[in-house]
Amino acid sequence: MKKNDTSSEEIEEKKYRHFMILLYPEDSYFNDVLFDIKGSFKKYAYIKHIPEEEEKKEHVHLILSLDNPRSESSLSRRLGLPKRLIQHTKSLRASCRYLVHKDNEDKYQYNLDQVIVSNAFRSTYFKSFDDLLSDEEILDNIYGFIDDHKDFSPIKLEMELTRYICSNSFHSVFKRYYSTITKYILYVTKS
Repeated sequence: MKKNDTSSEEIEEKKYRHFMILLYPEDSYFNDVLFDIKGSFKKYAYIKHIPEEEEKKEHVHLILSLDNPRSESSLSRRLGLPKRLIQHTKSLRASCRYLVHKDNEDKYQYNLDQVIVSNAFRSTYFKSFDDLLSDEEILDNIYGFIDDHKDFSPIKLEMELTRYICSNSFHSVFKRYYSTITKYILYVTKS
């Protein structure tokens, strides 16, 4: 066999960790696939988009992030979806931002809270939007969270705040202002 003579079986498909999946709610497999993804995979985010000019029907964009790489064909077989609905992502950050059309001003702009994000994917998802908030806005969010939970004990509040910080990727600001934030926690929980 010459070097150039390779059959399709001999060519191994490339494997990837991050995929964008397109689903249509009227398809018979829609609910089953969504149920399967939510029950079998840890890291995902999805949103339902309304039809726009070039689109004819409502659809769902779903990001699936895997720990172990898979080929598009393998994932297609696993989910029972046509391969044309599954595409590997070149940039996970760009895919996360696309869910809400953050960098596509000509398209309808969705709110971040309209995206359904699995707990294991929250930090990765929200890190994609770190550039949207100033330190002051992040601090306002942190202090607002504290005010909303001032009935907690200081320790319980700090534990819940840590979870909130992690899920919203406010790490750097939290670290920078940790001393002031903990003093504020003690102040509001004693009032």
